[in-house]
Amino acid sequence: MKKILFIIISLFLQSCITGKFVSSEENFHCKKILSDTSKSYIYRTRMKLYGSDFSGLIVIKPETEGHRIVFLNEIGMKFFDIEILQNSYKIHHIFKPMNKKMLIKLLINDFRFILMSDINYEKRFMREKKSDNFALQLKKQKEIYIFDKQTLLPKYAFKYSLFGKQTFLKYIKYKNEIPQKINIKHKRIKFEMNLNFIK
Repeated sequence: MKKILFIIISLFLQSCITGKFVSSEENFHCKKILSDTSKSYIYRTRMKLYGSDFSGLIVIKPETEGHRIVFLNEIGMKFFDIEILQNSYKIHHIFKPMNKKMLIKLLINDFRFILMSDINYEKRFMREKKSDNFALQLKKQKEIYIFDKQTLLPKYAFKYSLFGKQTFLKYIKYKNEIPQKINIKHKRIKFEMNLNFIK
């Protein structure tokens, strides 16, 4: 009985979310952000986690098989140095107070989400009813990305669960196809991260 109820609730919530979209016959080649392997991208960053604040610079270096992400404070102390690969990750360094399995998993999942690591271009696109922008749903990860219909760049995205939308991601103001601001926030976890592009 519990299993049947679980399935019914899952289908109901999914239909509520996907009801905002219509199927599209068109297929798009959306653009991934921060993917030029000849560059490094630097963002001034503020991270809030359960009342603790971390601020400094995040350096994102695209690599052939993923991204290397280093977070430093203003005096150059390293909070973490992680490498996100296709199906795994490596921790090169992590500040002892941050070396917790839950936080590491959260950081890995959020950076995968931000950097669009799990996007498969063979997926069928949808259109957002209210704006006509196109959307891509990754069913396994329960993620939806919304792309600008003119630039083909991501505008925002969210993850959802049985309880509705849980993680909210925004890409704000592009210059040379680089988002000048990236904000990610969780609904049920007291964690948010704000990135402001420097160079």
